[in-house]
Amino acid sequence: MQRAPSAPSPRWPLVLGVGVAMPGPLDHAGGVPHRVTGHPHWDGYPLRDALAERLGLPVVLDKDTNAAALGLALRGPGDSFAYLHLGTGLGAGLVLGGALHRGARTGAGEFGHQVLQLDGPLCDCGERGCVEVLCLAAVARGDVAEAARVLGTAAGNLVGLLDIDRVLLGGRAVAASEEAFVRGVAEAVARRGPVPVAPAPGGPNTVAEGAAQLVLAPVFGRAPAAPAADPAG
Repeated sequence: MQRAPSAPSPRWPLVLGVGVAMPGPLDHAGGVPHRVTGHPHWDGYPLRDALAERLGLPVVLDKDTNAAALGLALRGPGDSFAYLHLGTGLGAGLVLGGALHRGARTGAGEFGHQVLQLDGPLCDCGERGCVEVLCLAAVARGDVAEAARVLGTAAGNLVGLLDIDRVLLGGRAVAASEEAFVRGVAEAVARRGPVPVAPAPGGPNTVAEGAAQLVLAPVFGRAPAAPAADPAG
């Protein structure tokens, strides 16, 4: 007996899109990086559109810290927090009242380039004594306690400025000495008030999970739709 042909199955898309999280600064709306720390040649390159054309999929581009903060915001209550990411550079993702705050030009969260020491060492951004250059110099010489103190002082500035509820830490440099960084940052932040400091949940996958949420969260109504390049036009 011959089997009747089965009805064709619905053609559901296997991949909805691609979320790309990279160091800033960048233009989230236009999908264009600017002078990325350590990689100034990316400045002005239409990365989002180029990827969309190459992959044949919608692409969303955002800073790694913003992506991570979005993913973290979807895990918990609608509070206000800062996610501080220390790796090859230093940046922050800001969530205010449960919503990711990018700023009008995706400029919010350039945390590493606040000046702490007016006559300090020259930073890649052109300023002197930025948090990033001071912190990374301490990490390079193995002085984790000093790196945590610098990071904590800058985090305390954020607490005082934005009245945030908590501070979350991530990135490769933090992961390598997590306990020391949490303790040092917490001691500095405590001078501004009883604001908890903790490692970001998700560990090394924090940024990758956030990059996926750049695409998924709007689909399920958990975040506003992000500007995306669609290869179909």
